[in-house]
Parts: sequence; structure tokens; C-alpha cells
Amino acid sequence: MPQSVSVKSLLQIVRQTPYIVGYLFFTVVTRRQPIVLFLSVSSDRLVGNMAAVHDELTERGIPIEAVLRKSLRHRLPFRERVRLCAVMARASVIIVDDFYPMIYQIPLRRGTQLIQLWHASGAFKTMGFSRAGKPGGPIKGSRTHKNYSAAITSSEQVRKNYAEAFGISIDKVHATGIPRTDPFFDDTIIERSTMRVRDELSIPDGHRLLLFAPTFRGNGQLSAYYNDEWIDWTDLADRLGPGWVIGYRPHPFVTSRPQALSDPRFRDLSGWSDTTSLLMATDVLVTDYSSIIFDFALLGRPTVFFCPDLEEYIAARDFYYPYDWYTYGPVARTHEDLVAHVTHGTWDTAAHDDFLTFFCGACDGQATARVVDTLIAPHLQVGGRS
Repeated sequence: MPQSVSVKSLLQIVRQTPYIVGYLFFTVVTRRQPIVLFLSVSSDRLVGNMAAVHDELTERGIPIEAVLRKSLRHRLPFRERVRLCAVMARASVIIVDDFYPMIYQIPLRRGTQLIQLWHASGAFKTMGFSRAGKPGGPIKGSRTHKNYSAAITSSEQVRKNYAEAFGISIDKVHATGIPRTDPFFDDTIIERSTMRVRDELSIPDGHRLLLFAPTFRGNGQLSAYYNDEWIDWTDLADRLGPGWVIGYRPHPFVTSRPQALSDPRFRDLSGWSDTTSLLMATDVLVTDYSSIIFDFALLGRPTVFFCPDLEEYIAARDFYYPYDWYTYGPVARTHEDLVAHVTHGTWDTAAHDDFLTFFCGACDGQATARVVDTLIAPHLQVGGRS
């Protein structure tokens, strides 16, 4: 067996054989059409970048299809699997925003564009081929990510990181900015979203919202977890006092919840899909190694980094840059540190500005139109916004 191929990589192909055969069949009996197809195995709704681009395409009258699954655990019905093969064969542009296993094994028609609108901004945790040889990294001979026609980033500086992660040439990585961040540059949207979210969450006037939004631990969707015992939730609420509401927003991969969420001072936001509006209503963000920091930084509000397992996490996942490049707010290593920093933390405006310039320099409120104009519309034989 060739050195570049492994048994596991061959098994990846075998597992997707029904999709490969179905796709090839429909390429024979159908013609490619000016259709944009959205695919996801992370959400059964269009969210984030895909929702933003979908709305822009709809406004322009561009035909759209979508095949969405809530997670890898959810199997498509047979009829939907047939439809997936058929619409992939007809689509001129296919859009994903995360790992999508079956697409990497399919020999796409010449001219079909596969565009990765990665769901995270910046370049934080190492991923894809940047993790070669590490737990959770690609197996030997893997085709994962390598067939993207284009990918987007939030700044010019991180293009090389995405090229490495996806195993593609840097000329295929475009610093368009991130579509879902466009509303952060519209003060009217921020004000209206804040009022709506606070109303829906029943946050009293004069109260501040602390959003706890960590990333998961583990190697992926099927092994994800978070250790809620790092925090004494009741003590946190007691010491913050009556003027605070604490929102708990775990990574979508994490299914466990702390018992304290039954306390009326807390809000369980695990099912809240509109992260953009939630961040707009947030006064203080507490997170760790989550890419949510890039979007929240656009609002210029305080962030506390809670990372009791920093050394272990670096050893397991590692970052593209030193961790202190990301921490434009105070770092808490213990529960006591967390309480102190939330109540009396300092805000380093210079570090925040440097962070935005390096990681989010292409985000300017026009990313969605830029993605459609430069990466999608040219392959549909349609013009720009009328």
C-alpha cells in the first residue's frame, strides 16, 4: 500500500461509497445549474455565516437548496440521502461551514465550487492538518478539507493558518471578513437586538448580563464535554449580587448542564442559536479558548478568560499563536480569580486594539456582500447587487 494511504483513509472512502455512487449517477442524468447548496452536519438550521450568506443570496434572487443535519449522530432518511446526491450534482456552488465528511470523498464536477465558510473567526485552536500526528488530527492519507475551492478568514494575517489547516494553497484562502460579524458594525441592529434578547430572557432593567460561553474539551463532536465543577455556580451568583444575571451557553457539542441552572439568577442558553444577538446583549463575557472572543471583541466590552486547565489544553490542542496574544482581558485560573476579575477586572484597551487589528482586520460590516460578489456570484453567471 502506498505510503500516503492508510487503511483508515480507505475506510473513509468506503463509508461514503453510497454518496459517491449516487452523486456520479446524478452527474450523468442531470446538468449543473446556477444553484447554491448549503450543507451542514452541525445544525438543522442555517446559522452564523451560512445564514448571513443565505439571506444575501435570497435578496439577490439566487436559487438556493439546503440539506442540514443537527449532528453526525442524526442519520438522514433514505429519500433525503437521494436528494442530497441529486442536488450536489446540480449545484454550481456548495457551501459548508464545518467538517462535512461525505463531501471530501466525492469527485466533484469540474467547475463546481466547494466553499468553506468556517464557523469561527481568527485563528485560535489548531485544527485540521495543523494537528497532523496529534490526537484528533487527520489520519494518514486523509482527504478531509483538501478539495475546497475557497475558504474565508477574518484577517490577512491568518490566511496562512487556514491554508495549513485545510491542506490547500494560500491563494484559495481569502481575507473577506466574516459574514456573521457584519451586524456588529450597525449600532441600530445592536440596540434592537439587545432590547429583544433582554426581553426574551426576562432580564430586569438595570441588571447586567454575564455570559459564560466556554468551548468543549475532548477530540470532537462525539467525545465533547465540559467540567462544570470548576465553578461554584451558586457562590458566583451570590458574590456578584442582585444586579447580575448569568447566562450559561455551552458549546453545542456539550450536552451536560450544571444543576444551578434551575436558580432564577441563571439562564440556560444552550438552545440559543443566534449567538450574534446574544453577544450584543452581553455586558461581560467569560470564556476560555472559544473563538467567540473574536466576535465579542468587535463590541469593545470586557472579557474574562477562565482557563483552569491551560497547560493541559495547550498540550492537547495547542494554539496557532501564544495564548497571551488572545487574552485582551484578565486571565482567571481559579474560581476565586474569576469572581475577582468579573467584579474588579481591568480593561487593556491597547491589547484589545492590537488583537482586533491582527485577527479581525478584514471585518468591516461588508463581508457578506464581499463573499457573494467575489466567491459565489462569478460562478453563477450573475452580477453583483443591483
